[in-house]
Amino acid sequence: MKIAQLFIMILAFLVITPAKAGLLLEPVLGYSMGKFEIDGANTSEEKTNGVSMGGRLGYQNLGFQLGVDYLRSSLNVDDNDFKENLATSEWALFAGFEFPILLRVYAGYIFSAIGESETNSGTGREDLKFSDGTGMKLGVGFTGLPFVDINVEYRKGTYGEDKIGATKTERDTDFSAIMIGVSLPFVI
Repeated sequence: MKIAQLFIMILAFLVITPAKAGLLLEPVLGYSMGKFEIDGANTSEEKTNGVSMGGRLGYQNLGFQLGVDYLRSSLNVDDNDFKENLATSEWALFAGFEFPILLRVYAGYIFSAIGESETNSGTGREDLKFSDGTGMKLGVGFTGLPFVDINVEYRKGTYGEDKIGATKTERDTDFSAIMIGVSLPFVI
């Protein structure tokens, strides 16, 4: 979908539909389990798990939700080449729908993802940075508890570039994760 068409749809959603509309504020806390795979001469797949936190800011009207999503994760990496954790940040645009009966679904486009850690190289420990990440996310939430949603979210994407110390490469590094979390959605 082209940017102009998306902008027109968002504008129409915000201006045309009256009634029960509001600002959506939703802090999120979860536990992520996943993996990332570095392509190249020595392809490797690393398992990760750890805490994720962030939030959503958007607009909700008649169950429809639209906005921006931020998620910061501190992940333990199951590999001797890496320091104990990998820190990642993701920004996404999301759209969702909250059904009147205990269920919410949402999908998002991750337009910016970065990650950093340390790695063992031939010269010792060096910073490892992933950047230019994009991807998608899909989620479902149970909305039956007062003020609390229980969510399951799947994220998948690719970092387009990585850098070890001063050496920059343009190889793909794929990432995927499942997050089980809670959120506190407020519509003001």
